[in-house]
Amino acid sequence: MTKRNDTREIGLNKSEKYSDIFYRRNKNFIEQYKTKVIKYPTVKQIQRLVLKNHIWTVGDRYWKLAEKHYGNGELWWILAWFNKRPTELHILAGDLIYIPFPLDELYNYFGA
Repeated sequence: MTKRNDTREIGLNKSEKYSDIFYRRNKNFIEQYKTKVIKYPTVKQIQRLVLKNHIWTVGDRYWKLAEKHYGNGELWWILAWFNKRPTELHILAGDLIYIPFPLDELYNYFGA
């Protein structure tokens, strides 16, 4: 299973706006993860998935749903990504959340 940061590239930041930091650290650059471009499945790809509906209730958490449906709470990010709601603060009680299957297809769509 691939974790979401396993394939991220590391870039060198040499921006002058960080010159004070470079000076204090006696460095010429800072290594940083490059921002990954996240793909979202097309309508055609979504039609090939199995979607289970879940009505969000008080006490729900992405990690709990991922544990229940995928057997691994660390896959919470799939639910956040697929539903285009990055955190639980973006969901209200009564909102519909989709739990997509199968995981292999989702990994392919995500680019992992």
